[in-house]
Amino acid sequence: MASRENFMKAIIIILNVLLALIGVTLIALSIFELNSSTPGSLAHIAVVVQIFVGSFVVLSSFLGCFAAGRSSLGLIWSYVSCLLILLALQIYILVAAHATDYVERARADFLQLWSDQRRNSERIAFLEQKYHCCGRNGGHDYILLSGAFPLSCYHNRERQYAQLFGVGCLDAVEAHASDNVTNGLIIKWLLFVVELAALGAATHLGITVRNKLRRERFN
Repeated sequence: MASRENFMKAIIIILNVLLALIGVTLIALSIFELNSSTPGSLAHIAVVVQIFVGSFVVLSSFLGCFAAGRSSLGLIWSYVSCLLILLALQIYILVAAHATDYVERARADFLQLWSDQRRNSERIAFLEQKYHCCGRNGGHDYILLSGAFPLSCYHNRERQYAQLFGVGCLDAVEAHASDNVTNGLIIKWLLFVVELAALGAATHLGITVRNKLRRERFN
């Protein structure tokens, strides 16, 4: 009985270390997504919830480790309650993530910027340097507009033909958004699975500790 209880404690501690690492990663990813989301939209609300969830996950992981180490029935059930709240929030985040077309949103945002290219030239230049791209569909867009490539279309802003970016920014933005969606979903589903595993382990430990206390009371 004691060996089984110790085994469950070790499992809970390991799962909570994983939860803490995933929680920190989720916070970092969410802060990055927050800068590109539209305030008030479902996606924006989901990102804000993600930041809260990531912080809650990190704090709950400390509670889980402490509860397992102390074998405190009250702390264990408190930890189980936190996991139930986290799972409910995580379900909302997953639904929002699957309901939002981030690639189409990134495409629409860039096309809106390009529709007023002169006013948004600094923002477009930033994207060109960030994604190593040039123009909307390629450098020829600038040839048609002004007859010359801007410095932002060159690697390190060095005006050399060999340093010219050949990819259009529309394709680059869509590819980047697609990669972010894939990575984000992997992290969110991994967090959901680890939370479920931690919930099962904590519940089992709570029942084990409760039964142990009952036997000690009647002996």
